[in-house]
Amino acid sequence: MSYLVFARKYRPQTFAEVYAQEHITKILESTIQLNRIAHAYLFTGPRGVGKTSMARIFAKSLNCITNGPSIKPCNECQNCVEITQGISADVIEIDGASNTGVEDIRDLQRELMYSTSNSLFKIYIIDEVHMLSKNAFNALLKTLEEPPENVIFIFATTEPHKVLPTIISRCQRFDFKRIPIPAIVKMIKSISKDENIKIGDNAMFMIAKKADGSMRDALSLLDQILALGSQEVSEKDVMEIFGIVDQDIYRNIMKSIFERQPADMVNILHNILEKGNDIQEFINGLMDYIRNILFIKLKIDIPELSVDSKNTLKELAENFSENELLYLISLLIKTKTDLKMSNNPILVAEMSFIKLSKLAEMTSFEKIKEIVSKVENKSVEASQKQEQQKNQNNLPGLKTKKIIKDIKEEVKKNKPALDKIDLATAKKFQPEINEKIKKEKPFIFNYFKDCIIENVENNFIHYTVFKPVFYQMLGD
Repeated sequence: MSYLVFARKYRPQTFAEVYAQEHITKILESTIQLNRIAHAYLFTGPRGVGKTSMARIFAKSLNCITNGPSIKPCNECQNCVEITQGISADVIEIDGASNTGVEDIRDLQRELMYSTSNSLFKIYIIDEVHMLSKNAFNALLKTLEEPPENVIFIFATTEPHKVLPTIISRCQRFDFKRIPIPAIVKMIKSISKDENIKIGDNAMFMIAKKADGSMRDALSLLDQILALGSQEVSEKDVMEIFGIVDQDIYRNIMKSIFERQPADMVNILHNILEKGNDIQEFINGLMDYIRNILFIKLKIDIPELSVDSKNTLKELAENFSENELLYLISLLIKTKTDLKMSNNPILVAEMSFIKLSKLAEMTSFEKIKEIVSKVENKSVEASQKQEQQKNQNNLPGLKTKKIIKDIKEEVKKNKPALDKIDLATAKKFQPEINEKIKKEKPFIFNYFKDCIIENVENNFIHYTVFKPVFYQMLGD
């Protein structure tokens, strides 16, 4: 007997065996029990989540010879066996992609007049129904509205937006969900036990994540790994076969970002590319890693991660603020878009990684507001005078903002004998002040360097800012 792949061997045969679609199985079971069978159903959802399998189970439940219409088909009678094998004369499966024309629909309509051979219902399962042409859909409308007795249509599609609204309105629609990672891991663990496969939790998690919500993809991936000829599946095997990047590499990237090491960042990127890893997949993995750090920082639970992984992420989370992590993710999202548009994707990736390493030099908007707030709170009286001075000195048509900075201590370092700062002294020491700001707050300096000292009051220097962008960033 030929080898049967896991996706077929472990295909669900009853409603109870369907993973993560309880919201649909519950309604279909109730439909059968109450004998409220509709004439047309539309199953929508991503690939590999059980649409066609559910259609077959529903057909077996209705046409089972042993149990009659029942939520528990016997899977042993002639009808059940033929439906499972896809050879039933009364349950016809049609590929919508291969039967797209009006003539195909007319052939189907001519078949409808014939009665069932050995079943209660004649059921047509049309997969990828969105591939039908507009004319084919229109030819099907009348049949859907007034179908022959005991005829049921079950449409399945991954792209429901391409199905005509007039078709959808004549069907009961069921939206299938992506299979969550824990459910896929549970299925892999069950199969591994039945097949005597030794596989670690991390390896199962990688396969489940790579499947991207598709149970069929997960089982196909497991089949592919076992093609190596070993009944033991290691984490290393999974990473090598599917080009998955080791989590330690992502951890080293975050360490390089924190330590401001652009050379290390670029070297890591080059090593990844030399191994043949897909750059888009690599960036997706890095985004997921940063997302997990952010979730740990926000105290959002990530059930699929191990305790050791959470502890590692927790240590990294201490080095970054929430806004910094959000900035990193937004930059990577932009990088993905740029990679698709560029003729030189390696250059785009290199420049992006250098930008990531410059994160430590950036000061967030919230930090700027915090700095200004602390300075203003030092003297309520000075703040009030500053507001009055601002109203008197606003230039027409140009937004201005007074930036207050107490530099008394700074001036004393250079000239300890001074007790009071005047305008001339402030202008004299402006290069030293700018240099200190450039060193400690480079992000502020980019806007601060063009400021003009206007006057000095109570050892506070008043600046006029001619950069509207900086005015907006500070807020009102």
